[in-house]
Amino acid sequence: MQKKIFTLLTVSILGTLPLAAATLTTRTAPETDGCLIDTDNDGIVDKATAVKTDGEAREAISGKLWKQNRKAVFEFPLPALEKPVKKATLKLCLNGKFGCHPERAGASGPETDLYYYLAPEADGKIELVDDNGTKLSTALPGKPVENVRKAVSIDVTRAVQEASRAKSAWIGFRLEAAANAAAGSGWRWRTADFAEANGKQFAPTLIIVTE
Repeated sequence: MQKKIFTLLTVSILGTLPLAAATLTTRTAPETDGCLIDTDNDGIVDKATAVKTDGEAREAISGKLWKQNRKAVFEFPLPALEKPVKKATLKLCLNGKFGCHPERAGASGPETDLYYYLAPEADGKIELVDDNGTKLSTALPGKPVENVRKAVSIDVTRAVQEASRAKSAWIGFRLEAAANAAAGSGWRWRTADFAEANGKQFAPTLIIVTE
């Protein structure tokens, strides 16, 4: 599947100023998505799978399940950012009726942290070296979501600003269970392959606003 970067130029009028301030909104799909897996739960990731390449199910799971620690990964190409980044948002959709394993009412995935990493580790491929980077924020608390149909929107402004300053052509985001999270649950994230088959509204998207 060919990934595309879409841009939208919007103009806002600030008070009674004679000039308009233009903002550029860029929406980018991931080049690849999938999982890093610690298959024997020894604290070391030893398997990398990409949904499109390796024929995985059309979702990426993050959490401590099946005596494994699985980390969902999304890598995005970055457009040429000629102006400062004002705002950046990572939009992801959960899968299933409740968005998690176990799939039952009242269940949830674990408290989940979001990490980011830049080139050269971020390069459009999911590899073991992607298990690195900087913790950005808590992506989801360890409690049931109120509405699985509502996209999860995470502020990633600081990460994209750093990528812009470093002139990184790529940025990767990794979702993983917090270190103190209990085993036995995971979040189910819809991937670009899922969106291709079921509707573009489900696509993982990096939204960048510059001005």
